[in-house]
Amino acid sequence: MVFYVVMPEITAATNASLSVPARLVLVIFPCLTCWWLYTTATEAAIIAPLVFFPTLCMYCAWACANRAKPERRGQLETMVWIYLTISIFGTTLLGLAQLLAYLIVVSLVMGPLASEYWTEFLRGTVDGMTVEERERRAELAGTWKNWLLIILFSFVMAGGFEEVLKYLPVAYARYLEQKHKWKREGAYLDFALAGSLGMATVECIGFLHDTYASGFHGFLAPIVTLTQRLMAGTTGHMTAAVLTSLRATRSDFHGPIHSWFWIISPSMVLHGIAIMTVFISCTLDGHVGWVHPTELISIAGMYGNFFCVVCVVTILACREHKILKSLELHSK
Repeated sequence: MVFYVVMPEITAATNASLSVPARLVLVIFPCLTCWWLYTTATEAAIIAPLVFFPTLCMYCAWACANRAKPERRGQLETMVWIYLTISIFGTTLLGLAQLLAYLIVVSLVMGPLASEYWTEFLRGTVDGMTVEERERRAELAGTWKNWLLIILFSFVMAGGFEEVLKYLPVAYARYLEQKHKWKREGAYLDFALAGSLGMATVECIGFLHDTYASGFHGFLAPIVTLTQRLMAGTTGHMTAAVLTSLRATRSDFHGPIHSWFWIISPSMVLHGIAIMTVFISCTLDGHVGWVHPTELISIAGMYGNFFCVVCVVTILACREHKILKSLELHSK
């Protein structure tokens, strides 16, 4: 006698179903965000819903793809928990790891100047500084040690650490694929975007909070800051996540199998280049660390270079997508 195991049918409804805890998260997380920002400024709480706009757009795109081919998409329940885990626990551990690593690197590179370096690095503005202090700051910014730290921070602490964190949802999709053999290649992309959006959303929340905490009032300056973060930071995180997920999909579903480092290396390098363009703009203005440029030419140069890198990531992601489509056609 032969027994056949009938697998449950994968439908759009089953993919979109949510447990009670997941539904509560979708309500509580935005409410807590608005409440926390309200403790800083009333205007911050009013603007706060805008930080979730990319998440809403991503959900709408996923819903359309899920209705078209539910058997290929990731489950919404899993995406919600990935989003929450990366946004809260992932970014917390990431920040601690980046801080610890950079403390060690600065101590080794700067030596007795480490204390002075940290004083300048943590300045958010040069307002109130004397001419002599600004000249000393510019002198420190021009040293080879500061340039070395810029490279290490850009490619290791930012590009390296952050892309490893954003790879974890893809690694989880790979684990589920190997365990269930359900051929949900779309889950790689869905999980990667959920994780990158969780990170980008927390960054936007943090920048919005810091803008009001630094003394700004009203809506103009915070909205400009948030728009810059949504256009630059969120776009950069998402395009890099798409590239990583597509490379992982090609590796696992079409071969040959590659290591995690091969999968994330383009995103890691391009992420580092993007961060470095920002720091270079600041350094050329005589700053140590991040201080938002005030001159129009500096702002245009910084964002122009940054979006050039984002365009390269987008082109590579489109190339990976075309390769996947070609491999799918040949496999049929």
